[in-house]
Amino acid sequence: MAKKNNQSFSQMYLADALKGDINGWVKQGWNGVTQTTLELFNYWFKRDEDTAEIFHPCQQRAIETLVYCHEILQAKTLQEVFERVAPEALEQRLPLKQEVDTIPFPKYALKMATGSGKTWVLAALLVWQYFNRLNDERSGNYSFRFLVVTPGHEVLNRILDSFKGKRNLKTDNRMPETSDYRRSLFMPEGSHWRDRFHLDILEPDDVKSNTTPPDGPFVFITNWQQFRLKSSATNLWDKFTGADVEEMPRGEIIADFLSEYPDLVIMNDEAHHVHGKKSATGDELIWRQFMNVLYNRLTESHKDERGVFLQIDFSATPFYGSAEKREYFPHIIYDYDLLNAMQDMLVKQLFLEQRQAIAGESLEELDFRAERHEPEGSHKRGEIKALSAGQKLLLDIGRKKLEQLTVEFRKKGINKKPVMMVLCEDTAVADKTVEHFATRLSDENGHYYDKGKVLIIHSDLTDKELENARKGLDRIDIDDDPLRVVISVLMLREGFDKNNICVTVVLRATEADLLLEQIVGRGLRLMFPSYEYPELKDAKTEAYHEIRRKKNPSSSFDFLYVVEHPRFVEFYNKLKEQGYVFGIGDTSRETTTGDIIPIDAVTASIPLYDIAWPIQIFDEGKMPELSQIDIKTLSKYQGDFKELKKYLSKLIIQETHVQTGAKTKTWKLDNDYFDYSHFLRQASRAVATRGKASVLTAKQAEIAEIIDEYVSECCFGECIDFANPENYHILNYQPVFDHVVETISRAIIKLIEGYKFEVKKGVWGRLSDVSRIMVRESKSIVTERSIYPRNGYQPKGGGFERDFMQNVLNNSADVLAFAKLDRRHKLKITYRDETGILRNYEVDFIVKVPDRMYLVETKADKDIDNLNVAVKVQAASAWCEQASLVPPPEDTNQPQGWEYLIISETLYKSNKGLSFEALVPLCRGKRDNIVAKANSRLF
Repeated sequence: MAKKNNQSFSQMYLADALKGDINGWVKQGWNGVTQTTLELFNYWFKRDEDTAEIFHPCQQRAIETLVYCHEILQAKTLQEVFERVAPEALEQRLPLKQEVDTIPFPKYALKMATGSGKTWVLAALLVWQYFNRLNDERSGNYSFRFLVVTPGHEVLNRILDSFKGKRNLKTDNRMPETSDYRRSLFMPEGSHWRDRFHLDILEPDDVKSNTTPPDGPFVFITNWQQFRLKSSATNLWDKFTGADVEEMPRGEIIADFLSEYPDLVIMNDEAHHVHGKKSATGDELIWRQFMNVLYNRLTESHKDERGVFLQIDFSATPFYGSAEKREYFPHIIYDYDLLNAMQDMLVKQLFLEQRQAIAGESLEELDFRAERHEPEGSHKRGEIKALSAGQKLLLDIGRKKLEQLTVEFRKKGINKKPVMMVLCEDTAVADKTVEHFATRLSDENGHYYDKGKVLIIHSDLTDKELENARKGLDRIDIDDDPLRVVISVLMLREGFDKNNICVTVVLRATEADLLLEQIVGRGLRLMFPSYEYPELKDAKTEAYHEIRRKKNPSSSFDFLYVVEHPRFVEFYNKLKEQGYVFGIGDTSRETTTGDIIPIDAVTASIPLYDIAWPIQIFDEGKMPELSQIDIKTLSKYQGDFKELKKYLSKLIIQETHVQTGAKTKTWKLDNDYFDYSHFLRQASRAVATRGKASVLTAKQAEIAEIIDEYVSECCFGECIDFANPENYHILNYQPVFDHVVETISRAIIKLIEGYKFEVKKGVWGRLSDVSRIMVRESKSIVTERSIYPRNGYQPKGGGFERDFMQNVLNNSADVLAFAKLDRRHKLKITYRDETGILRNYEVDFIVKVPDRMYLVETKADKDIDNLNVAVKVQAASAWCEQASLVPPPEDTNQPQGWEYLIISETLYKSNKGLSFEALVPLCRGKRDNIVAKANSRLF
């Protein structure tokens, strides 16, 4: 790979070329993917906005881009991808072509910023490959055998956390329930999906020379340093003396183990650690050499039976060098950088804390470098003697910000622990910093920062110290652990991904340029992700827009405060010129928690206003097979086939220009593009979709089979060969086409309609199970007849919820108790969405009146006609029917009957002043109308 006077690797050719193609393909509904992929895409990407967990748009596009290259382009090598989408890049840049020519298999890289969710993308792509292989889609193109490669201990542990669950620090055992693969986000529940997901997880030590290869699906997780192969260079003396006989290198063992299988998918996390064809000494890198050997062995072992061999790289910084010398991976197909991530609020926002002076000391006048002894001998610099006054002041500014966050979080009942990261110029400064914290700095309680509160990690530690330090990093995100400060060296390459870092103090030695990722990369991950803290989302958005307007943020949720010497402000000014948005100023007098307040259930109110509900399980089982439809029972077309055929042979269509009345075109019903296959595609698509809404797109292939059988054997009361060109034009006649679509649609809805719930005997949920909720004071109201003295409402467009609570629920004498349901209450109603996949629905309000219990949904007018709303209405009504059969616990003093209601914004405004009791019949009418209208529109 040429490194001088060459721009071959300065661009991301594939990522740039693919962008437009992917946009168009997605808008068309992912045409051309397998049935399994389509079902997964519908489940992953067609989720309600208020769903707890969703893929971010950047994660979705990364997944779609990789799938497009694999399933639509179906390239067998990286060169084929270039030839399809960016041939001019190879034609005009010989070094690029030479590099691409050395890669004999499909190889892709996803460039995604730190904190934007690469690990979830990796998990989704693994699930995609796994189920396509399990369902035997396009034989030879998928695998359920995976090699996941990491650069070292920290990333290895993070990946193991994702697969096996996080460690319990007290027992050192992993907690499987915390594995990413247990999240509902990645696969639907039920016998067709989660019940079939079984993956053996192998760690580095699990693969030995005598290991029996697993028979079923597996993932082998290791780091690339284990890929050392046997050296081919030995001298004659070593051969004679036997000195060349050594234990088989790990790379040989691993290559032998993996080449037992005909297919393999390699996923390389933090891939920038192994990029490059040659090392500094000109030797082939271990990684590149191992991949070539593995590919060749697997190919030689299985020859024509070899299946997919696919490499997917993940990295935030997939390049070498910087500025004009930057060289990107040639195989990057998707680019999502840190600037995008900050604008989309997927990572913490930056604030440059510029508290210029403490106790009269001006930071501008103090040195940012450590104090040193006079140099000895030929040395240019002496050994470090002590931290400079400037460095001590920087540490003090960071410490005060840390303590401010800690105190205010504690006051508001926010059980999160802020942590400070100190990045030092070298290990000697790191050691001096530890000493300074232990002997000079005290926390908000007046206690020094001892070893329990401070952790140091750098490469000069002994092996045992380094191992203990690495384990200690897990303490960062344990909120009741005393660790408060982590001290490391600035250029620590192997990162760790923790959420609780809120303050970063940078002790530089020079004014040399650094990457922003090197300074803040370890602290960017969200501390308060929206899927865990939905109540904070609005406050975070407001704070982001405040710093865009050059104001101090009104809250500090998911901010990373950076403390640097004023000498380096130009570094941040350059970042602003590139489009980065971050605040600069002194926030020591600003509140860090905004108007977020904890609301505790009032103990005295619980006997009066607590509400209970039966825990139910969805008992519909898996999606019924459409093949169960008996076509002989379906209605026939009213018309004789032979007469219709004779009539249509004479039918001529005259097109007329509406404005002028001029006759513009004459044509017959048959045309060049229409044949029986085209009819099946169009009719099955019409059944599976309505307008822009998917109904059963995941079942389109099965629908086409049913249509084929119906029109060929039953539709006209006789068997007809529609492969015969003389016959198939009948199906292009609109009344016939409409009849077929409507008949099959009605048969499908009859098969899948109905929701069955089963109550877990004796298991009830209660409002009081959640003793504390968090609300924004400005987005909540004082509520009576509720165990919570304040109830919140949706920050965005939540005025309707607010008015409904304030004017109806608060003021209606017939309302005995109510609450705005919080996600933590876990009252979830399982349903099948319009694509036939199981999902959970969380209702807005729970209301108690003297003779009935109600679940109430407030819905904006713009959403009321959404197909999915009708599906939810039917599911919630079925839930209430079943709940009404179960006597409530004796201590609840609540009626047995349940009913679901929905109220639209227009209905509410048109009937202002009515009590809840008076609104009930109007809400019933709205509910029933939604279902009837949806069924009429659909079928």
